[in-house]
Amino acid sequence: MTSTPASSRWLAVLAVALALPASAAEKKKTPAPVAQAVTAEDLVKQAEAKAAAGDADGALELLRKATAMPGAGGDAPMRLGRMLEGRNQFDEAIDAYKQAGERLTGAAKGEALARLSIAQNLRGSGEAAASADAALAADPEGLWPMLAQARRLAREGKGAEAAALAEKAAAKGGGAAAAVAVGAAQEAAGALDKAEAAYRTAAADPEQKVAGNVGLARVLRKTGRAAEAEPILAKVVEEAPGAVDAYKEGARVKMALGRTEEALGDASTAAALAENDPEAKALAQEVAVAKALIWVAKNQPDLAVQELTRIRDENPQSALPRVGLGRAYIAKKQADPALAELTKALELDPGSAEAQYQLGVLNQTLRRDAAAGVAAYEKAVAADPGNDAYKKSLGYGLIDLGGAHVGAKRYKDAVAVLERGLALAPDTAAGEAYLAWAWFGLKDSKRFVEHGAKARTLGHKEPNLLAYLSRVEKGEPIK
Repeated sequence: MTSTPASSRWLAVLAVALALPASAAEKKKTPAPVAQAVTAEDLVKQAEAKAAAGDADGALELLRKATAMPGAGGDAPMRLGRMLEGRNQFDEAIDAYKQAGERLTGAAKGEALARLSIAQNLRGSGEAAASADAALAADPEGLWPMLAQARRLAREGKGAEAAALAEKAAAKGGGAAAAVAVGAAQEAAGALDKAEAAYRTAAADPEQKVAGNVGLARVLRKTGRAAEAEPILAKVVEEAPGAVDAYKEGARVKMALGRTEEALGDASTAAALAENDPEAKALAQEVAVAKALIWVAKNQPDLAVQELTRIRDENPQSALPRVGLGRAYIAKKQADPALAELTKALELDPGSAEAQYQLGVLNQTLRRDAAAGVAAYEKAVAADPGNDAYKKSLGYGLIDLGGAHVGAKRYKDAVAVLERGLALAPDTAAGEAYLAWAWFGLKDSKRFVEHGAKARTLGHKEPNLLAYLSRVEKGEPIK
């Protein structure tokens, strides 16, 4: 057997040894697949899938992560805001909408800012009006900016302007959100039956039930059904404890039900939850005034004057305690101090419907000036057209004024005024009697009998009218 030289064997072994590591190194140098970075858009898609599968909490967590990612756009916070608002988590929703508004442009920005304004309203934020304006500036013809602006105008009492925008938004397919805006606009315009119908539509929608139910409760209170409103608001507060509007309305409902102490609790809660909401602060003061006025109901107006004077002196730029003082002085039959307080109240707040109303009461009852009373009642109705009490008082004031015209033998003037008064305060015996005398003065037998008979049916007992009525009913002409 032929042997291989040692050098040759060494070279062969070296060749094999060198070849093997080279092959292993090649394998080690093959690059591994690089993991793709997860984007905010990916997280949004994952959130959509979780929401569709019924995992709302998981979807919410993913949207929070997507919103917090550096460079994330406005879609994630927009979706996050809507989801949070749907869960009545208004503070977080407001933060999300603010981020969305900063990151989006055009129509999307307008929607984000409009939704921000609506959430701020529910939360009692004083920034809601500015957000509504910004939304409209971003997208003047957008659906959501129209809705937010309509609700803002309604809060300012501009019913006609609000209704025009709300109806336009409804025509664009605003659905239940538009129903809230329509309800608010009709409420501001004094059409409470239409407002109630719109709010009921909104309240049946899961996304709009908070705003819809608060609006419905407000209309129920304004139409004398505060007892029906109370359980509705209790349910809202239970499901949405951050809804400041519900506490505000709860305070007013409890005042209407004569439970002022409980009303003060709701008003205080509203003021605590919405530190920068001037309406909440004013409401707390309104309840304090109502509490003081309980002394008037107890026939102790002196105690009411004492407490209201203290509140007035602590809040010299507020009209509310001055209106209360006016009421207390009217109860004491002190016309001059009542007039001074109500006049000052109107200087501080020219749009105060209650101040005008109390001025009407003062002029009609203490100063015996029916014309001045009517003028003040008309301003009260114009400031709060949905208030039935103001309308009836205007009707009674017109009837008194009509009676004055009859006494002065201004029969044609009397007829015009009395017909208007009876339209607002129907089935008023004195109004029908005055109208009968006006037609008697105009020698209209048919109308004299018509209204005289109605006055008699309503219980009018004036012997002179009844005697003439009996004679004319038998055919005797008016001479």
